[in-house]
Amino acid sequence: MAYNSGTDPTLAELITGKFIPEKFSRDVIMHTKSKLVVAANVNTKYRDDLRMGYKVSIPVMVEGTDAEVTPGTVPTPSDLLGTAASITIDQWRVAAAEISDMASIEDPVDYLNAAAESCSYRISRRVDTKLGSLFSALQASSAYGVDGQTFTDKIFMALMETLDEADVPEDNRALIGDTAMKADMLDIHKFISTDFVRTPVVPTGRFGELYGVPFLSTNNLTAATTGNYGALLHRDAISLVIQRSPRSQIIPIKQEFRTLLVVDVIYGVSEIRDTFGQSFYTRKS
Repeated sequence: MAYNSGTDPTLAELITGKFIPEKFSRDVIMHTKSKLVVAANVNTKYRDDLRMGYKVSIPVMVEGTDAEVTPGTVPTPSDLLGTAASITIDQWRVAAAEISDMASIEDPVDYLNAAAESCSYRISRRVDTKLGSLFSALQASSAYGVDGQTFTDKIFMALMETLDEADVPEDNRALIGDTAMKADMLDIHKFISTDFVRTPVVPTGRFGELYGVPFLSTNNLTAATTGNYGALLHRDAISLVIQRSPRSQIIPIKQEFRTLLVVDVIYGVSEIRDTFGQSFYTRKS
């Protein structure tokens, strides 16, 4: 926006001219992506422009075949495309904050910066929770173990065996549980002993890997009856399609003497490969 007064614009003019929303937009992307736990370990597809009701197709490949070479014979090609999965963009979430014009002109800048981070975190947690709600549907909605169980080394071995038997790649796997499971894992000798792990947990206080599989703890899992649904999953088990740039707007409502900050995002989630993950029950929700 151009100013023709011949002087530098004031802070009030900058806010009115909507220069600050561009800064907020960049900040919102950073906060939203950095605070996602589950989303960082699933197949994430970004789209520049999404609308409610859009359907995004995701190709799912199948294993091909091989044959003996016969000189002079053209090999028969295989169609490696399996049943394509699709995600319907059916989630449109918003978080908003406001500030009264009664505040001084200096206060809205710091307040709106903090409000932008708070609103974007609220959006990120909603996405995380939505993804976690799909854990229980893995393996044809068959969760391992009994509700309220204490997580043990044997449970982890059984989860690994399920994925191994389905020929799920060993890389890009993640073990996702809750705080109760985190406490349970401190009793697993193989998890805390330097004889079994590259980075010991107890001395550093950082929860890292169990047999090469990263463990992440979150409070955004779906509750069963006693515990939550955790999961050992490959990133291709579940997919998230989300706007590349969540939208951030500052809307002056002059007739009501207030300024509104709005952060919204459009996205969709879906299970892509049912056998690429195994859910299990945790000890308590």
